[in-house]
Amino acid sequence: MEQYNIPFLKKSSFNLKSIFLYLFCSSLMVGCSIFFFVIIMKDDLVMGAIFGIFMLITGIFLAYMVIAVGILKSYYIEMTSEYIKVSLPFKSKVAYWSEINSTEAYEYKNNIFIAILLKKDRLKRRKRSISNSFNSISGIPSYSFQIPLRLYKDIEVERLLLTIENQINQTGIENEAEIVNSNEDYEEPINNIIKAIIASIMMCIVTSVVYGLSIYKLEKNYIVIPIFACFLIISAFNKYYLEESFSVFIRILVGMICFIQVPISIIGSIIISQGFSFTANDIYSVTVDYFKYLIDNPLDQISIIVVAIICFGIGVVRGRLKSDKGDMSI
Repeated sequence: MEQYNIPFLKKSSFNLKSIFLYLFCSSLMVGCSIFFFVIIMKDDLVMGAIFGIFMLITGIFLAYMVIAVGILKSYYIEMTSEYIKVSLPFKSKVAYWSEINSTEAYEYKNNIFIAILLKKDRLKRRKRSISNSFNSISGIPSYSFQIPLRLYKDIEVERLLLTIENQINQTGIENEAEIVNSNEDYEEPINNIIKAIIASIMMCIVTSVVYGLSIYKLEKNYIVIPIFACFLIISAFNKYYLEESFSVFIRILVGMICFIQVPISIIGSIIISQGFSFTANDIYSVTVDYFKYLIDNPLDQISIIVVAIICFGIGVVRGRLKSDKGDMSI
């Protein structure tokens, strides 16, 4: 396969299917926002306003994308013998070939992205952090910036990658020794299971509060909240502890921490709705009563049980293992 000719310029474009999809979603969001403003706000002012504004902004943004990307073709990818420049909605990025460490394509939610990692960011991307861990668990590689190829319907992924790699290889690497040495100064932190447990439990408490308040205020059980929270809990755990080999004990431990956010959230929402204070006696009595009710009426709480089991499964299955080279992978 031949690479693209340099200099290269490709303007943004949508295929017809994407244009209709964006316009349909835009119309749907605007329609839903009107429904929340007109109907829901009569009964619940806060929820109607929040969801109405959110959906209106989303609808306007989707319409803007059709106009800017599909009609005006405002965004572009430009490559010269010196640099690559990417213009995206609300931002643009420029990187000289000598600054780029690596590039790769990955698929996320049926969309293909080109991830570009700069040499200056290699150390930052290797460090253990909740954000790096979350990206790794989600299958997103390390990057300084990325190119969503859904905005450029005519680009061939393999040809674009080949062109970028060839330009990187042809460019002199003047500061390579300095960059390598700066990255070699980084030492992988020692695993600390106690800190990992504390960090993940603290994250569990935060996500439980958010989930519990959503149940109380919205009076609905949005299962996406605890499922998303599981990845935050795992990421907090991985910040301080990465398994060198598979451990059943560690997997079950993380699974249980992900699991307990569900009953904590339900019990917390009950206490708030009943107007109880968060005293030890209130928490104990509500917990006992809830689990008695759960045992006696499991079918009434089947959605809660299913969510809790899913959260436990995510905690057990998902996570990262440390490779022999010290890099982190799913």
